[in-house]
Amino acid sequence: MRPMKQTTNRLLFALFLGSFAVYCAVFASAFAELPLNISSLHQGLLLFSHFIPAFFLELLLCRTAARRWRLLLPALPLLAAGLWFLSRAEWHVMAWVLYLIWCIPPLAGCLTAQLAFAVYRKWKKR
Repeated sequence: MRPMKQTTNRLLFALFLGSFAVYCAVFASAFAELPLNISSLHQGLLLFSHFIPAFFLELLLCRTAARRWRLLLPALPLLAAGLWFLSRAEWHVMAWVLYLIWCIPPLAGCLTAQLAFAVYRKWKKR
């Protein structure tokens, strides 16, 4: 592997870890005290900021995965946690709505990363 590719991959991994740590801090601070009294900005960050770590992880996987099925790896923790949540939920319709709200940002991050990588590859070929 060329040194530039290795440096870029390390940078993407560091960006993923940093943004994931920030998301974990936002998540932990939201549930630090009960009852939940969090601002609407904090709620927005809680619901939609995991787009960013998913984007960096998927971009890293696009660059390094030799087999395309490995691009689905970020969806597996979402699927496992969602299935556990739905099996425990008493209000099934509300559980599905919450699960979809929770899953849309990381899946959008993954799709955006795949689109960005495809555009990059087309641009690189020119």
